[in-house]
Amino acid sequence: MAMFDDGAIDVLMSAVGRESESADENLIYQDERFLFWLANDLRSGLDHDDRSRDQRQAIDFARRTLTSLKVRLAEKRLPRRQLKERAASIRATLAHAVPAASRERCATILDLAVAAGGGRELWDEPCDRWLELPEDLPSARYVALRVAGDSMAPVLGPREVILIHLDAAPRVDDLVVARLPDQSHVVKRVASMRGSTMELASFNPEYESIFVAREPSPVVGTVIARFTRE
Repeated sequence: MAMFDDGAIDVLMSAVGRESESADENLIYQDERFLFWLANDLRSGLDHDDRSRDQRQAIDFARRTLTSLKVRLAEKRLPRRQLKERAASIRATLAHAVPAASRERCATILDLAVAAGGGRELWDEPCDRWLELPEDLPSARYVALRVAGDSMAPVLGPREVILIHLDAAPRVDDLVVARLPDQSHVVKRVASMRGSTMELASFNPEYESIFVAREPSPVVGTVIARFTRE
């Protein structure tokens, strides 16, 4: 009877994911049971003892492949742009700087790590650097944030700059910045919205999902661009 080792199944499932995405990007949004079925189908080639032993591994294969699909979707949606920043025309809190920066087709830049809980409010943080908006972006209310940590690797790395559209309504698979109950802020992927609960997931498998109430919405805004220094 055919035997598949861990590496062989990973390679096969990744290939299926790439082919599915290249054929139709909308396949990414279809029922995720397909990949779990694929893992179980591969596992059916093993005998009973091996199937029992590898049940958890088979599910992990599917989850890793789903994450790989989500990573490629995010990277396709958010091509890296060149970062152009300058000193702010005024030094003010984020709340006051957003409209001033918008009038000059800029967005305020703030470190996401500054809003680390402890009662601090994101909107009360002072800003002295602005990001110059690319010409193809429409005028809107934006905030630029420097990413902290590695929970969103490989899509977002520490100190990368992301642009947040403050007035956008989040959808499943959007990258968002959300405020947690302890008042800290995180950038995560909206993995699901079921009933009154929203699941915020990381790309890095070492981090567990965070579940928050959908109302009042914890989402500050959606990520629409990412920037790097060239």
